[in-house]
Amino acid sequence: MRGRQPGRPTNWVNARVLQSIDIDKNGLEFRVWKKWSKRGGRLGTLLVSNGGLRWRPGNGKYLRRRTWEQVAELLSD
Repeated sequence: MRGRQPGRPTNWVNARVLQSIDIDKNGLEFRVWKKWSKRGGRLGTLLVSNGGLRWRPGNGKYLRRRTWEQVAELLSD
């Protein structure tokens, strides 16, 4: 089975944490990739830190920031 298949995910992120970890001010960085693309496959980077979440798109044109209070408000709705 090769290429894009209907009903299959087209994006992926891989994170495996087997123990609790302390996040310092540098934070944790997750790179999100397109699953089926060979060129230009990175969608962006998610940075999780004490201050909140930051999303940097793959083309790097702008950075989106959300504090933990804003994230809690979005998830509670």
